[in-house]
Amino acid sequence: MHSERRRHPRIPMEVDVELYCPGDEMRIVRTQDLSGGGVLLLFSEEGRPAPGTRVQVRVVGTLGGEGEQPPLVEGRVVRHLPEGIAVEFIDT
Repeated sequence: MHSERRRHPRIPMEVDVELYCPGDEMRIVRTQDLSGGGVLLLFSEEGRPAPGTRVQVRVVGTLGGEGEQPPLVEGRVVRHLPEGIAVEFIDT
């Protein structure tokens, strides 16, 4: 029997985010779902950051009419999945 171990419920959400990985140029990738603890990023096999890699993500666009950029959020790649990479948010 499978038991659910998630601390935060996942919400299906498809948005573009900027992904920053050490030593790589910023990439735009799409999310599949989001929770209070992390995000699933759709990603081809090629060029995936390794599990354990610290990354930063930011929603593409601006907030409201002010032109303010969304915050840059710290994370860590926790696993590879067939559709992409799971990133856990890190409190800084």
